Amino acid sequence: MEIFTQINDGLSMKDLLAKSGFDLPKIGQVVTGEIISIGKNAVMVDLGSLGTGIVYPGEFYDRPDMQKALKAGQQISAILLDIENEDGYRELSLKRAQMTTAWEDIRRKKESGEVITTKIININKGGLIVEIDGIQGFLPLSQLTPEHYPKVEGGDTTKIVQALQKLRNQEIQIKILDFSEDENRLIVSEKAIDDAQLKEELTKFNVGDIVEAEITDVTDFGAFATLAQPPTEKDELKQPELAPAETQPVTSYQLPVTRIEGLIHISEIDWKLVENPRDYLQTGQRVQAKIIGIDDNKVSLSLKALKPNPWEKIEEKYQVGQILDREIAKINNYGVAVKLDDEVSGFLPASEFSESKIPDSLKIGDKLNVAIVSIDTKEHKIMLTLQKNA
Repeated sequence: MEIFTQINDGLSMKDLLAKSGFDLPKIGQVVTGEIISIGKNAVMVDLGSLGTGIVYPGEFYDRPDMQKALKAGQQISAILLDIENEDGYRELSLKRAQMTTAWEDIRRKKESGEVITTKIININKGGLIVEIDGIQGFLPLSQLTPEHYPKVEGGDTTKIVQALQKLRNQEIQIKILDFSEDENRLIVSEKAIDDAQLKEELTKFNVGDIVEAEITDVTDFGAFATLAQPPTEKDELKQPELAPAETQPVTSYQLPVTRIEGLIHISEIDWKLVENPRDYLQTGQRVQAKIIGIDDNKVSLSLKALKPNPWEKIEEKYQVGQILDREIAKINNYGVAVKLDDEVSGFLPASEFSESKIPDSLKIGDKLNVAIVSIDTKEHKIMLTLQKNA
């Protein structure tokens, strides 16, 4: 230790180390030592043959918990910021050492595919913010499981953020999708945990299958339902009446371990015009549905596909030029839906009215005298015109 005490010749510690042939540590290198003291202005560290290191208060500005956890005599690792500063100490960074260790741990977790339990610390319009080893990660909305994905029509960001608030401070299981230490980027996923199993489960289903499903959520734009195992040839499926007084009991099917959730869009609930899906479906209800689409692990279901299609013989019932006196079923800025019968509606554009504006006096249930302009059986559309009174 004599080399470190003979400094009266005007040489700096750096010069003495070089003169002695001692291998100088490099800036950015990880060094270890024992905490000598913890003061208000600095943490002093005994680095052995390297002398004394110092950690300044700025290191703890955004992590006061880190400083509180330190104790005299504790062995620590730190990054060397300066071999010898103006005060003659080795300037150290605990935070950077912890970050280096954290990124290495993140690399290991990604390579192993480890499932990580972490807490949701913040929410923004794009997704959730989590933390792993002190490093903040982003969980995009697209990487949420159906259970947590906000079911908001039209992707309204304000409503999405509101729906996600219930997840704040909750623990969630995730996997690491991507990371970059240089860019301080960490992307994680919840649905990646069971994606492989989900894909395997989905191979059991095909477009056109008739399946049993349990309604899990009903929204303004439709309903979400969890699919049961696909039926066998011996199974007989009977579509229950919609919106029953009591939830229908089910004994023939079991829900799979991996939840496969499908969407019954409002337009697929019934052939008739559906204003509010809640009038037809309720959470916990079991229904039979037809799979009409499977795309990127997303399943589209239809209830009306299991009912007779009123459009197959529509031209036997209605003809172009036919004049009808029918009730208004729905009004929006674009026009009026006119109920032709219990299952079929026609559309009367707003341009049919004076100044292309629907009169405020018109109400749902009012009758209009209309004539059929066109019938499109493929698109299930009947266009109407106002019938002028003689």
